[in-house]
Amino acid sequence: MPSLRELQCAMRRSVVERDDANTVAHIVANGIPAQERLSVYRNTFTQTLTRALRLSYPAVDRLVGQEFFDASAHEFIVRRPPQSSYLDEFGGDFADFLEGFAPAASVPYLADVARLEWAVCQALHAPDAESLAMARLSSVDATDHAHIRFVPHPSVGLVHTAFPADVIWRAVLDGGDAALAAIDLATGPAWLIIQRGSSGVDVLRLDEAPWHFVDALCSGCPLGLALDDHPGIDAPTILANMLTQGCFVSFDLAHHPGSSQPSMRLP
Repeated sequence: MPSLRELQCAMRRSVVERDDANTVAHIVANGIPAQERLSVYRNTFTQTLTRALRLSYPAVDRLVGQEFFDASAHEFIVRRPPQSSYLDEFGGDFADFLEGFAPAASVPYLADVARLEWAVCQALHAPDAESLAMARLSSVDATDHAHIRFVPHPSVGLVHTAFPADVIWRAVLDGGDAALAAIDLATGPAWLIIQRGSSGVDVLRLDEAPWHFVDALCSGCPLGLALDDHPGIDAPTILANMLTQGCFVSFDLAHHPGSSQPSMRLP
């Protein structure tokens, strides 16, 4: 008789990998063949995960239609089954899957829209956090400004897309067929920052150089190094906007040899 863990692993192989070899012998038929009973669990598993993907990717769903979305979701589930029972974490690599999914090649911007939708989904589900108070920054000595390392708000995400994914996303969700038809795909790429605000999730465009500067700060790069790596940008204005919008929740001081003093004053 197998152990409970062995039975659980066999059941997972049956549901996820469709391998019933070690499962059917331990199922009481009771009028329904074992493989049919297992099919019920498989179908429930697939339908539940497909619904989760549809909730996370509504614009992708509308762009391709229910039949195509269901087929794509099914193939994605087979190739990349969930690693946890927390459904809000499932589907983070759906965009990467779509990018290499041959049947989706005729919709070249689909993966970009999926990347944006996942960032929006993450922003919606991110925990609340109090924004960094300006008074805390004012207490930092000027000699330490270069070493400030910001901690981004949990809802902040940065996405770079080759196509104007934000324009496509809005047109699809607004039901604007005319607006969607008028979109010029050549207006990409888009450099986007996503954050949950008081009225919902905001998706804003940045120019390429400021986007890279913001990305560096949100990735933990000390301010001085970020300034050195992105010369010529209006760093004081960018930083002031980020602080005003509550993009940061905290900071620390990272003393790295060789980091220069920033050529700006903190707002």
